[in-house]
Amino acid sequence: MRIAIIHHSEDTSNDYGAFISSLLQNVLAEKKYVAADYHQVLREKSLPGSADLLLHIVIPASGKWGLNHWYKRKLPRIFKNMKIDVIICSYGICTLSNIPQILIIPDTSLLLSDKPAFLWQQYAARRIKKNLDAAKNIITYSQQSKQIIPQQKTVVIPYTAKDLFQPLEWHDKLYIKSRFAENKEFFISIIPDNNEKIFVELLKAFSKFKKSQQSSMQLLLLPKEDSFTRRIDNKLDTYKYRNDVKLINDADEKETAQIIASAYAYLHIPENDADLLPVVIAMKSALPVVGYYTDSMYEYCGDTAILIKEQSFDLLGEELIRIYKDESLRTKLCELAVSKTASYQQAETADQVCKILDIP
Repeated sequence: MRIAIIHHSEDTSNDYGAFISSLLQNVLAEKKYVAADYHQVLREKSLPGSADLLLHIVIPASGKWGLNHWYKRKLPRIFKNMKIDVIICSYGICTLSNIPQILIIPDTSLLLSDKPAFLWQQYAARRIKKNLDAAKNIITYSQQSKQIIPQQKTVVIPYTAKDLFQPLEWHDKLYIKSRFAENKEFFISIIPDNNEKIFVELLKAFSKFKKSQQSSMQLLLLPKEDSFTRRIDNKLDTYKYRNDVKLINDADEKETAQIIASAYAYLHIPENDADLLPVVIAMKSALPVVGYYTDSMYEYCGDTAILIKEQSFDLLGEELIRIYKDESLRTKLCELAVSKTASYQQAETADQVCKILDIP
């Protein structure tokens, strides 16, 4: 089988599409599929000979005209030339092709009346009914999201975390704290490297905690992308508790997993309803989650997390104080988190994707 998956260049706003792509890449590698990049194939002028192919097609997404040209004209020609059997449309946009298409709905903003933030979201939202009708199957990230989609062919494929993310023994945690947190306890959060609003909100909540507790607790921040922008560094320069905040730019995936598993609690301010992968990672690492409520977050976490319905850094700070002072509450949430993530297994999720694609 020849499978094409569509990506957008220089875009880091689609966590769910990236998750499905990574999951598919890993499971198909085990099945001896050849993975190839279309533009590299084009440069080398050599079509992969394998019958089983996963073709990544990265399209420019810099303007409305470009999106329209690619989805309506260029992509259908590529599929025909490359003898593609099935297409995975990871940005909520179907192509003008008769080949079976699997449509990913990565964000409920595509289906709601609120104007989406990104160009591709606006493009998808304007054509959402046609996209839904054209798809053979539709994939989305939660039951809450599925309820908004007016199609019976919708399947929920939940976020799952890699096996790399696991609880750590206490002596391993001590080592990580010595390396990254000056042997101190710390809260952890993964944030977009250009989202100053989330960054400032976390700092305000942490300030409330520090003023109340006068503890040595630190706040470690990991970028969702490669690094933090200078604007975020500048904000930190004038922060009262800046010596207790660490921006970690250079941790590899294994170190990231160890840092998260060594934290006291995970702080989550979601960018949107689909911003859930960090939460699953934290729960799988036996970490209590404290953050702002979304319907899908509650679906994933249930009562294993402290979710605040009113988005207020004041209330977030109060909950940090509560979980710090109540060790029994923290222990209970850690145990519940591990139990809850038992239902989010990556192998089972990969099997679901293969079933949708009719891959044995």
